[in-house]
Amino acid sequence: MVRNEPANLCEWRVSGGRLFTCGRPGRATFGRQRRQIGEDTIDLWVNGLPKAEVLHIVSLLGKKPDGFSEFDYYPFRSSKESGAKPTFQEWLDERYGRRFIVHEFPTTDATGIPPDLLGAVKQCVLNLIASGHTVVIVDSAGAERTARVCEAINATRRSRS
Repeated sequence: MVRNEPANLCEWRVSGGRLFTCGRPGRATFGRQRRQIGEDTIDLWVNGLPKAEVLHIVSLLGKKPDGFSEFDYYPFRSSKESGAKPTFQEWLDERYGRRFIVHEFPTTDATGIPPDLLGAVKQCVLNLIASGHTVVIVDSAGAERTARVCEAINATRRSRS
């Protein structure tokens, strides 16, 4: 069953810009399956993201507890990893133009966010929304790590109407 991408897209109340959270590309379509995510699915994810002249993506994607890279699903890699594939930012620029700015803060799924890293993510997000930007924070499912960041900046979920 194909669902709408991105998974768990949620808007949060903040002062300044707009803040959203969601799951990684392909999570709504394939769940937790470890499989390659095609460009068609990534296109669905991109098209489901909030509309903004420039969208800031704060990526918490990193590794699974067993060491599997959360970027191994994709035709791109983290800027923090070596390899022949283009970085997430390079890949987005090539496919969609300069519509996105990626800020990477690699974490490990299902283990929380270390306090120093949470502080860095929090400061990045606060600076972006204070400047009036639209921000989407991404983790595997768009639920746990993303919510910890939103809690740290005292954001509250917008109720669905």
